[in-house]
Amino acid sequence: MEDEFDRIMGFFDLSPEEKEGRLQEVFEDSVEYFERFKYVMMNGTSEEKKEAVKKVMILKRKIEEETKRICDKTGLTPQQLAAYSNDPKNFSSDQWTAIEGAKKKLEEGLGALKKTSKKERKEPPEGKKGEEKTPKKKKKPPKNWIQS
Repeated sequence: MEDEFDRIMGFFDLSPEEKEGRLQEVFEDSVEYFERFKYVMMNGTSEEKKEAVKKVMILKRKIEEETKRICDKTGLTPQQLAAYSNDPKNFSSDQWTAIEGAKKKLEEGLGALKKTSKKERKEPPEGKKGEEKTPKKKKKPPKNWIQS
């Protein structure tokens, strides 16, 4: 997990040309990193989970900084940048295939992590919120009840 994290963080320090050439590699590292993250969150110790979350938060901040830097440089808003990055016309077919593959794997992993998280918190399945069963209260017999 450490290796993928370091390679992902190193990606942000590359020149634009190097980034473009290593796009598929960073997607593969990201998918591998989040697979390991999912495993730690499902099976790790409390300390391992804390460390994994800490690193994800570092990565999140780095991505936000990079997004802001790109927006400032290009004059695009974050929404426009998102729209640009979701348009296959802006990428080579190999890049787009790598992007779509990484997205799919990350979404599958996130879905599995959410399911596990819900089971751990004993939440009702999706769509059944508000239908939680509350423990039934024992009804008291009427005051004038005669027991046999």
